[in-house]
Amino acid sequence: MAFATLKTTLAALIALTLPHTAPAQIADQPDLAAAIRGLGTELSRDSVGGTFKLYAPQHASDSDAGLTVTRDRAYGDHDRHRLDVYAPQGADSLPVMVFVHGGGFVRGDKKGAANIGRWFARHDVVTVTLNYRFAPDAQWPSGAQDVRRALDWIAANIAALGGDPARIVLAGNSAGAMHVADYTFREDLQAGDDGVIGAILISPPTVDLTARPVDPKRDALYYGTDGDRAAQSVINALDGRRIPLLIAYAELEPEVISDQTRRLIEAVARRDGRLPLVASAPGHNHISIVEHIGTADQTLAPDMLAFVRLQALGLR
Repeated sequence: MAFATLKTTLAALIALTLPHTAPAQIADQPDLAAAIRGLGTELSRDSVGGTFKLYAPQHASDSDAGLTVTRDRAYGDHDRHRLDVYAPQGADSLPVMVFVHGGGFVRGDKKGAANIGRWFARHDVVTVTLNYRFAPDAQWPSGAQDVRRALDWIAANIAALGGDPARIVLAGNSAGAMHVADYTFREDLQAGDDGVIGAILISPPTVDLTARPVDPKRDALYYGTDGDRAAQSVINALDGRRIPLLIAYAELEPEVISDQTRRLIEAVARRDGRLPLVASAPGHNHISIVEHIGTADQTLAPDMLAFVRLQALGLR
């Protein structure tokens, strides 16, 4: 796969939509880059917790200054059906990005995506971060069903908060990317006129469940111990609605997630007869690929912003 060519294409797009500056990268923080690389590529308590610990000082001064933030709005009946909305003050009919956090299908919280909400709101994208139900109490495809519930709420409420309900990009990382992917590719789970114009899938871990072990501590709790793995695999559900995609991955992903991301890129390329847009995060791991957003390091966020802006233009 010509990832370098795709990265060059995205860089050209960014040049059209962003000021001509050289964004900071993780290479500008060599101590941090070395620490992340030293944590390795496998997901463990030490590597996940260690990554969050590295970024805690960088987010310590984060604030909502200059933004209008609406928190803990209920979009459904469950306690986890809550969302936050980040908007620049005075926002009116801006593009919307809905961000779905990761956490192995069993943990995580929208508060952990506040850095993303704030960064994109400061770049004129109304951003919704949401909680969803956890496994094992809620199983596949509950994540996509919760995305649909959130979209119903957005359709009714986002205009009053400065967003355009006809220009929505879905985004998610890890387990959140799978909830977004299930909604994006499975028409039977979608709302009718949902306003979705694009989807950003960051480090999707369970694209093809027939081609990887099912982790009993996370994946099996969500997909069930005896689920139909072929039917649950989004790689087998690409023939419906073709929502524009940006697929992103970190250099230091676990091998199984790198393989799953590659399989999705290849499957979409076969479907479309051309490569999908792809963004990479050199020097980052499965956690830091989103945790660095909102810091001086702008490895991934400008690619995401360029994609949102391009889709918002409505060029078809």
